[in-house]
Amino acid sequence: MERFYQEELTCLHIIAHRGASAYAPENTFAAFEKAVELGADFIELDIQITKDGKLAVIHDDKVDRTTNGTGFVREYTMNELEQLDAGSWFGPEYQGEKIPSLEAVLRKYHNKTGLLIEIKSSKTQPGIEKAAGQLISRYGRSMNTIVQSFDAGAMRAFHHMYPSIQTAVLIRPRFGLLPRGRLRQIASFAQYVSLKATMISRLKSWKIDGIITDYPDYF
Repeated sequence: MERFYQEELTCLHIIAHRGASAYAPENTFAAFEKAVELGADFIELDIQITKDGKLAVIHDDKVDRTTNGTGFVREYTMNELEQLDAGSWFGPEYQGEKIPSLEAVLRKYHNKTGLLIEIKSSKTQPGIEKAAGQLISRYGRSMNTIVQSFDAGAMRAFHHMYPSIQTAVLIRPRFGLLPRGRLRQIASFAQYVSLKATMISRLKSWKIDGIITDYPDYF
C-alpha cells in the first residue's frame, strides 16, 4: 500500500490477507489469531451485509466456497451464518470454525492490532458504508483502522460520513499506468491506494508502507 500512515515510517508494515490465510481458513478467528501469532501489524478482512443488516466477515457474496452452506450472504441473518461450518473446507482440524461478525472482530482486536477492512460492492449492498462506519466509531480508534474498497465512490461517500476514519482505494491500473490526475482525485478523499504486487517493480521510487500477504511470516 502507498502512504500507509500519514507520518514518516521507519519499517514496512505487514498486513495479513484475510488473516494468515495460507495457514488457516480465511476470514476466521483461526486465521486472525495466527496472524497475530506471526507478528502481523494489520489484519485485512472483508465484510458483507446480512439479511438483518449486520456485517459478516466473509470475502465472497455467496457462502458456497468457504462454508458448508449455499446461497448469498445477504439472504442469511448473522445468526444463521454463525451456524455454518467455515473451516472444514480448509482442513478437518478447522471443522466448526465460524463466520465472524465485524462487531466480534472489533471487540477482540480493536485494541490489539491494526485492522484493514474491505467493503465489498456497495452497489449490491446499500447502506454497508454507513453500517461499517457506525460500528467502527462505536469501538473508537485506539489502534489504526482503515477502510478500503475497489469502489472509489463508496470510499468518497464513506469519507464524507466518517472523515476521522482513514480510507484506501484498491485500484487496477489500466495497461500498468497510474495517471497522476487519478491519484490526485483519490487523494481528495482517501489517504492510501492499494496496488497488486505486479505493480511494485514500477513503483520503486514510491514509499511503500505495507504489504498485504497470505504469508505474514515470510517478511
